[in-house]
Amino acid sequence: MQEQDDNRQLQGGPLGDGARALIIGAAALVIIFGLRQAQPVIIPVLMAGFLAIISYSVTGLLRRFLRFPHWLAVVATVAFDFVVLYAVASLIQFLAMDMKATLQGEFSVRFNELYNDTMAWLGTIGLEESARAIVASPQDLFDVNKVLSITQTITGQIVSLLSTCTLVLILMTFFLGEAPLFLRNLRALPNSTKGKDDFLRALQGIQKYLFIKTVSSVATGLLVWGMCEWLNVPFAFLWAVLAFVLNYIPTIGSIVAAIPGIVMALTMNGWGCAMLIAAGYLFINCAIGNGIEPLFLGKQFGIATSVVILSVIFWGWMWGPCGMLLAVPISVLIKLALENSEDLSWVAKIVDDEPDKNPEHS
Repeated sequence: MQEQDDNRQLQGGPLGDGARALIIGAAALVIIFGLRQAQPVIIPVLMAGFLAIISYSVTGLLRRFLRFPHWLAVVATVAFDFVVLYAVASLIQFLAMDMKATLQGEFSVRFNELYNDTMAWLGTIGLEESARAIVASPQDLFDVNKVLSITQTITGQIVSLLSTCTLVLILMTFFLGEAPLFLRNLRALPNSTKGKDDFLRALQGIQKYLFIKTVSSVATGLLVWGMCEWLNVPFAFLWAVLAFVLNYIPTIGSIVAAIPGIVMALTMNGWGCAMLIAAGYLFINCAIGNGIEPLFLGKQFGIATSVVILSVIFWGWMWGPCGMLLAVPISVLIKLALENSEDLSWVAKIVDDEPDKNPEHS
């Protein structure tokens, strides 16, 4: 009897639950540490998978409409991606060097003038001393040397990305080439296999999400480019590329992408242009992010918005910009794994954002 009571306590009692929680927590910390240390290996694999999922639709179109054999469709897709990536990276590198000269010259002079004019205006309403106590010099608001250092870092990362681009494209080629085999083997599994249907739906949902996100990002970039060109904001194409890339990052990305363009418009063209640019960014992001994307995606994954934002922050801390780009797909796969876990399925219920099926209990 005593042995049965001890077993019952270990399996379901307070001691058993506490021990299980400690083991799960320790395992999570070990996994997080391992993933962070393995970043140089994991990032190329994840980026290859990211590009493969986005590009698989192109491969399918080439096979369906142009009757390409699968191997030729894969080669054509990878070649197209390589040309686009290399062209955009090279152009960004060139624009970053051009922007460096502008920041050191005309931009710096105009920013100092803007600071002095603003302080003079604050002086007319008796707030200059308070403002100078908070911001004693233009460098406290915008340090050109720090911006140049960040620009050089970004340029170096772009060069590093180009050096690893070959590995990413090779992995992407294998992923695209073996995608039909993987899907066929997955569908051939018995229907009773736990999580099979959920995994298939998750893969299809991720592919649809990334495709719609790519289309909306292209639309965002083109609109930002046209707006900045129309209002004569310097480096319009650079802000467009920034808007395109950061649009993949939910909520946070759109806000960050708008800041450089607004600052450049304010400094070079004045308050009126800056307000128009800010209003334009707001309209574009609201129209696409809150209007068009939900129309096509809906509640695609059933994850609470706050959890998505936290996942962007967490994966950004783990793997930098690449982690932020892949935060949503990673979160979807983690949620799927939690749903199929007996011990942790309750975590998936907490972060769920599906409509309430029993409204009378709400």
